[in-house]
Amino acid sequence: MKVSTCALLVVVLLVVATEGQEIGDYVGCYVKNYGDVVFPYTLIDRGMSNAMCAQHCSIKGYTYSATKSVRCGCGTEEHLVEMMKAEESDCTNNCKSGGGICGGYARLSVYKTKKDKRELSELLGDLTSTLEKLDSAYKREMFGTEDFEEEMREMEEMEAADMAENEEY
Repeated sequence: MKVSTCALLVVVLLVVATEGQEIGDYVGCYVKNYGDVVFPYTLIDRGMSNAMCAQHCSIKGYTYSATKSVRCGCGTEEHLVEMMKAEESDCTNNCKSGGGICGGYARLSVYKTKKDKRELSELLGDLTSTLEKLDSAYKREMFGTEDFEEEMREMEEMEAADMAENEEY
């Protein structure tokens, strides 16, 4: 039990420690005209940053993120192919969080997310399996010691004595 709890705590701490580090490689500045269906805006935040957008898109399962001022859009390889690449000098909006460039007039700053190809449920399944193995190894270690077996015999004797005592009343 203690081993499982410690292992789970380590995983949670790793997830928290890497939060906000979902930004991948910069892909480029792309044209985004009003009404385009590619990279639909799914998050609006006054403190928008490329890292915030990339993390948001990664969690949603997308491989690309795109920012324009306070807006974030998520997309796929298919979306990116449909878009026209713009001059880098067209992406001039400073991100509201103060770090980096978040697109420009009718332009998106596009990044590849660091989305793991495996689904979260798959990852949690692997984690559960690992924790079960650790718990099993811990129990095997405990059951295999003479001290544990002796303690179990003493507990059984105490229970038998208690039962005999209760029968007398």
